[in-house]
Amino acid sequence: MSKNLWQTTCRHLLGCDNERFAFLLCGIAEVGGGLTFLAKDAILISDLEVERASDGGLQVSLDALLRVTNRARAEQLAIVEAHSHSGTCKPTFSLLDIDGLKEFVPYILKDIPSMPYAATVWSGQYIYGVCWKDSFEEEKPLSEIRIVGDNIIKLFTASTAAGIGKQKEKEAKDRTARQILMIGREGQRRIEETHVAIIGLGGIGSQVAIQLAYLGVRNFVLVDFDRIEATNLNRLLGAGPEQIGMTKVEIAKRMIQSIAGKRRANVMTFEADLRTIAVLDTIKQADVIFGCVDNDGARLILNELTLAYLIPYIDCAAGINVQDDRIVEAGGRVVVIHPDGPCLLCCNEIEKAEASDYLASPEDLEDRKKRGYVSGADIPSPSVVSLNGIISSVAVTEFMALVTGLRPAQVYTSYNMLQQCMVTRLVKTDPECVGCSIKGIGDGSNISRYAKKVAKKGSYWARLFRILRRDVSGGGS
Repeated sequence: MSKNLWQTTCRHLLGCDNERFAFLLCGIAEVGGGLTFLAKDAILISDLEVERASDGGLQVSLDALLRVTNRARAEQLAIVEAHSHSGTCKPTFSLLDIDGLKEFVPYILKDIPSMPYAATVWSGQYIYGVCWKDSFEEEKPLSEIRIVGDNIIKLFTASTAAGIGKQKEKEAKDRTARQILMIGREGQRRIEETHVAIIGLGGIGSQVAIQLAYLGVRNFVLVDFDRIEATNLNRLLGAGPEQIGMTKVEIAKRMIQSIAGKRRANVMTFEADLRTIAVLDTIKQADVIFGCVDNDGARLILNELTLAYLIPYIDCAAGINVQDDRIVEAGGRVVVIHPDGPCLLCCNEIEKAEASDYLASPEDLEDRKKRGYVSGADIPSPSVVSLNGIISSVAVTEFMALVTGLRPAQVYTSYNMLQQCMVTRLVKTDPECVGCSIKGIGDGSNISRYAKKVAKKGSYWARLFRILRRDVSGGGS
C-alpha cells in the first residue's frame, strides 16, 4: 500500500482506544505462486456505523457493509478487512472475531467471485492477518505488509514475525563496514534483501548493475535483447574487444558475480525484448525496477506496469544534442516513480510520437517510415561514459535513499553537463492523468497484452494508442 494510504489507515484505526474498523479495496497480483493485495483505497468506518452485536461484540452496520461490498463488486476489487484491538501486545483474532468470519467469509467469496478476501487486526506496532481465496477452510497467513512511497518499509505481520525474530543478526562484513557507518546495519540488510530488475544494460544500465552489486544488492533480473558491438566499447562497463558479439546481460551478470561472488549473487538474465510474457511476469516480482532504456515506448510500458503493481520505478535518461558540430545540449535526469507521486506522463517525460512508433506493429511501423512519420529512426546518438556515470550514480543514490530510509527519495533530479549543475524539480500528479488512473489494479491492467501486441477495442491500451496517434498526426511530427 502507498505510504499516504498507510498513514491515513493507521490514524483512523489506532488514533484512539476504541475498537475501530476500515476496509481496504485492493487490486490483485498473482505471481510466483504467491498472492499480493494491492491497496487502491481505504473506506474508513465511522464510530456511528459500528453496532453492538447480540453476542456482545462490535460489528459494522449492514448499510456500511453494503457500501463496501457494492463498491468492491462494481470496481472488481478485493477487500481486506481491518479492525483494531487496544493494547500493545501482538494481536490475534478473538473468539468473537472468528465466529463472525466463519459466517462472513463464505458469503463474501460468493458475493464477489474470483476475488480473495483478507482480514487483519491491528494493535500498536503489530498486525495479524489471514486470507481466503476459495473457501473458509483454506486460510493462509499474510506474511508481509509493504508500504511504498518516497521510502520502502517492509513490516512482517505478527503471523510470521515469530520465525523472523529467531534469525540471528548478520555480522557486518569488511566490505560493507564503511557503508554501514552511514546507513546502519538495518539499512544494509534492507539493501541485501531487495530484489532489483534492470531493463536495459547499455551505457547507463551496466553502471547501475555494477554499482548496485558494490552496494550489496544480491538479487537481480537483467533484461536486454542486444549484443555488444564495437561502438559500445566507449561506455559499456565490463566490455572490451574480446566481448564483441556477447550479450549485454551476460557481461553484466559476470561483473555482478565477480563483485559479489557467484555463490552470493542470484542473477536471472533475459536476452529478450521487454514485450515478452516471461519478462513481464518476472519483473512484476521485483521490489524496485530500473528503466535504463533508450526509447519512450519501453518507458510507457514500465510506467504502466509499476503503477499497476505499486512497484517503485527509477527511470534514467541521458542525452547529447549536437548541431553543426557544436554541442547545444548535454545532460540527463533521474525520475523516481512511486504510488504517492507523479508518473512519467505527469512529468511529460514520454514523447508520444516515439512511444507510438515503438508500440506499433512491424507492418505499421514500416509503413510510417515510408511516409516520413518516423524521424531519426536507426540514427545513432552521441554518448559518453562520464555522463552515463553521473546519471547512474544519481539513480543508485536515490535507490539507496528509497530502500534504507536515510532520506526521502527525490522525484525528479536533472543534470546539465554544459553548466555542470544538478537541480531537483517539483512535479505534481496530474489529476486527469490516464497513467495514474491504473495505480494498484494489479492483474486488472492486463499488462501481458503488450507481449501479444493486440489492441482490444475499449481497452486501456486501445484508448492510449488512439491518444498517441491523434497527438502525433495532429502535431505534424
